[in-house]
Amino acid sequence: MIKRQRHSEEFKKKIGLELASGLSSAGEISKREGISSTTLYKWRDQTQMVLTVTDNKDYIEQQKRIKELEEIVSDQAIQIHILKKTQKIMEQLKKKERLSGTISPRTLESK
Repeated sequence: MIKRQRHSEEFKKKIGLELASGLSSAGEISKREGISSTTLYKWRDQTQMVLTVTDNKDYIEQQKRIKELEEIVSDQAIQIHILKKTQKIMEQLKKKERLSGTISPRTLESK
């Protein structure tokens, strides 16, 4: 009778990641570790399922953060637009003020 080995979850995850990443083939790992390729593929699939769930959580959090940042950028763009408009209006008012004033020695000195 063949004695079954018990492997830790950490070991299974490590081997599953190695196989999923393509660093080694199932045959290479199977020979090196003495584990059947069927078992290796099961570990790979289990690891990918865990990663998918984790990735989905990260993805959702990243999407929320992107939305927050887009809102901030949008608000800043509006503020910049308002400031540019205000600056333009102020420049026009100053220009009008300079052109409409009477000529006096004081006006000539300031220019």
